[in-house]
Amino acid sequence: MQEIGNVLISDEVWQTRFGCNLEACLGCCCKYGDLGAPISEEEETTIRDHLDKVAPILSRQNLQLLKGGISERYKGSLHIVEVAENTPCPLSFTDENGIILCSLHRYTLENRLPLLDVKPLWCSLFPLIIKKTATGWLINCHIPEFCRSIDNPPPLLLSFSDLLTTLFGSEWVEEVREAYKQEEKIRKGGTL
Repeated sequence: MQEIGNVLISDEVWQTRFGCNLEACLGCCCKYGDLGAPISEEEETTIRDHLDKVAPILSRQNLQLLKGGISERYKGSLHIVEVAENTPCPLSFTDENGIILCSLHRYTLENRLPLLDVKPLWCSLFPLIIKKTATGWLINCHIPEFCRSIDNPPPLLLSFSDLLTTLFGSEWVEEVREAYKQEEKIRKGGTL
């Protein structure tokens, strides 16, 4: 376990090298599962507030489902409402290359908005799993079999350095980079 600031990072996250290869996995993280992505009440409101803006790229069926309710509760937690098990998220669409993409993500790109202002944290950082606690944050990961990485990937945490900067600040990300550099130096036989 690594601790940087008030963030605990699992050994699995720290040691994993991974960079999403969307062209190889075709966006399967937005498809597979037995529940929709977990969201906060604030994120549910944000999705509802942006639904009309992303409606033109959603299927009629998905738009109707979402208009009936953005979320569902499971064991006390909110999740994006699900069309059916192992079916693409109702907020997704499939592009001309057969890649499942997020309408909220596209909206932020087209309007030059910060991703985390519109797209849920869980969806933005998958396969990282980040939880806020009373004393800080926990970072773990779950990389399903369908995930595909780019060749020669960076450490998993650094794959998300821009979004982690938004959450924890640039100084925190620099501390992460420095910790990896120190670890690499030790591995190569150098001293601190």
